[in-house]
Amino acid sequence: MEDTHMKKSIIILAALAGTLNMSAQKELWITGSAVPGGTQKLETFPDGQFKFAGTLNAGELKVITTDGEQAATQYLTPRSFESYVVNKGLAYTKTRSAEDAAWIVPFTEDRYKFTVDTKAQTLTGELFVPWREVYIAGGACEIGWQAFVMLPFTQDAEDPNVFTWTGELRQRNENVEPRRFKLQGQNTWNPKSLHPYMQDESCLTSTQMRHEGDDTKWEIDRDGVYRLTVNVFRDTFKAEYLGEHAEQAPTDVDALPMGVDLEVVGHTLRLRSAEKLSVELLRTDSMRVARKSGTDVTITVQQPGVYVLKAAGKHVRFARKVAVK
Repeated sequence: MEDTHMKKSIIILAALAGTLNMSAQKELWITGSAVPGGTQKLETFPDGQFKFAGTLNAGELKVITTDGEQAATQYLTPRSFESYVVNKGLAYTKTRSAEDAAWIVPFTEDRYKFTVDTKAQTLTGELFVPWREVYIAGGACEIGWQAFVMLPFTQDAEDPNVFTWTGELRQRNENVEPRRFKLQGQNTWNPKSLHPYMQDESCLTSTQMRHEGDDTKWEIDRDGVYRLTVNVFRDTFKAEYLGEHAEQAPTDVDALPMGVDLEVVGHTLRLRSAEKLSVELLRTDSMRVARKSGTDVTITVQQPGVYVLKAAGKHVRFARKVAVK
């Protein structure tokens, strides 16, 4: 009887030690015939998560604890036979053997995305479908927490996974949670949403975000005009403070790419370039004012203020704030 209890205790302790070892994992890599370049490091996220977003080739993929397969390498081996990297959440175990450690990548694609959760000991993957829209709402916004009137982001012309919003965020005591905001994948609350990993995470220092989960929100550091940029494929977040008032936000016209000239005279903007550009002029609330294309583009606005000028061509791509007086 004592031997039986001792064996059970050893098994329980070994399981606990394995769990603790797994949750303490600091870095992970992927390797195998499906990985371009042979080996890549996974991005580290909070809560014991590691993520990949990018291209995979048809073949096999191994998740490992070292930079390349070595004597000390441990493998995150799927518990199920012939496990695919695209799945709704499959359990794995940590082993020293490379045998049966591979995850199957069925075909080559640029939109693979998967998450390794070392606390739950699962791998969850998908073929990511680009979002069509992103919105901001919150107590720090002029529209508050109202659905269907949320403020839209602008989708990048080059990368459909990147969205940008420029506008005013202030402590608005008339609203609930007056310094907070969050992002939505539609002009209402469900089903898609974006959140920081911690409640009241400073938007100016936040760099990562998650889809759905706990209803945490970002918090502004101070009142003023912000530019927010998110990549919904790579789960990255960036906020820039542009000034206390819109008219104080930098214009950045001195940093135009080589071969591009921007002239602002009164209410007229003239953009000239050696190559054809697709040009958009937006208000700071992301509403489009004008859209034109060519090597010599002229846009006239009716109202003075600060606008966002975006242009993209074969070799040139930029966005600048422009003050019209």
